[in-house]
Amino acid sequence: MVNNKTFEFRPISELLAIVKNDFKKLDDEGLIDDGTLVKTVMYCNDKLGIYIREVKQVCIPVVEYKAKLPLNFEKLYFASALTATNSIIHAQQNPFSNNFDRDIIYEAELDRGTLGNIDSYSVTIKRESTTTIHHYGNWVTLSLDPSSGVYCHNSCPNMKRPGKYQISIDGEYINTPFRSGEIYLMYLGTMQDEEGNILFPFHPLITPYYEWSLKEKVIMDAIFNSDGNYGELLKLAQLEKTKAWLDAFGITSDKGYGEYVDSQRKKELGWHNQYFKYFQ
Repeated sequence: MVNNKTFEFRPISELLAIVKNDFKKLDDEGLIDDGTLVKTVMYCNDKLGIYIREVKQVCIPVVEYKAKLPLNFEKLYFASALTATNSIIHAQQNPFSNNFDRDIIYEAELDRGTLGNIDSYSVTIKRESTTTIHHYGNWVTLSLDPSSGVYCHNSCPNMKRPGKYQISIDGEYINTPFRSGEIYLMYLGTMQDEEGNILFPFHPLITPYYEWSLKEKVIMDAIFNSDGNYGELLKLAQLEKTKAWLDAFGITSDKGYGEYVDSQRKKELGWHNQYFKYFQ
């Protein structure tokens, strides 16, 4: 409870629907990008100190030196290449088992039942038609360019250890020195519900700040990507965002809010023993 109101999480699609309904013309013109708006929600979370993260594991393909990050990606904890080559990988005949389609993200799971013996680590990649297991001895070590530190968890081992290849992160992609392959990621991502919908914090004194932050982002993108004159609309959005921020920031002094933040910090500390310490 914050200010005697329930602090809950709802699918981000509800928030996006509000923005698109108010900006029907921009939406019809294709000027609203859900991907960039998800990143704006994450920024709002950080600014308010609302951590609604969970540990995620995926396998992402590398295509022409790039691997597209999941939409809910916030902070990298660990990355390792399961395959890496400079050869051109031709499309497979089975489109449902195409390892090198850049938009495909496979569910992955680290075998923690045998942790403690580093030689027995394995990662299981769950594909549409097959499941593959990659053992630790076959992984390709990766280090991270120092300029990408802003996208990493403080304990990310890729920032501390040398690797066979050095990768970098630009916010949307992992950039690699090898042309094709697959990368296993363990990362902190925005919490999702059972249907995979990214969640946002819903509260009468918080939600307006998120709404106007998204509207400001939509208008700024429209200014850069169209010939429309949206200067006055941008000023209005920025004014409303400022007023909404004051309300949202005001609740951070509420006892219930402080208790929530503390509980989230304890949860993240618990991840160290469950996942992270094995890679350090």
